[in-house]
Amino acid sequence: MYEFDPDTRFEAALKLAEVDPARGAVALGSIATSDEFDPDTRFEAAARLAEVDPARASDALSSIATSDEFDPDTRSEAAHRLAEVAPPPAESLRRPAPPAPRPPQAPRPPRPPSALD
Repeated sequence: MYEFDPDTRFEAALKLAEVDPARGAVALGSIATSDEFDPDTRFEAAARLAEVDPARASDALSSIATSDEFDPDTRSEAAHRLAEVAPPPAESLRRPAPPAPRPPQAPRPPRPPSALD
């Protein structure tokens, strides 16, 4: 099989994503997580992946945002893009439940007459 250089593979993945988003997402996801590519190309693949497969992009961007392989600016940009792509966790969407209503109280018995009455 003919091996492409990384730039050619990246360009091919971008074109594939235009005509076949599912297969393009696989190709871009492979690039975004591969050590064969330089960090800038990996980040660009993850960013482009967000356009065709947000769930897969979320994983790739999360990996980039937490990796020491990438410079701080790229990690920050990955975290920013991750916030745009990934939905917030379900527990953060829930509002606290209102307090439960108090159960009805039984009526008080009448007070006995006092000596002062």
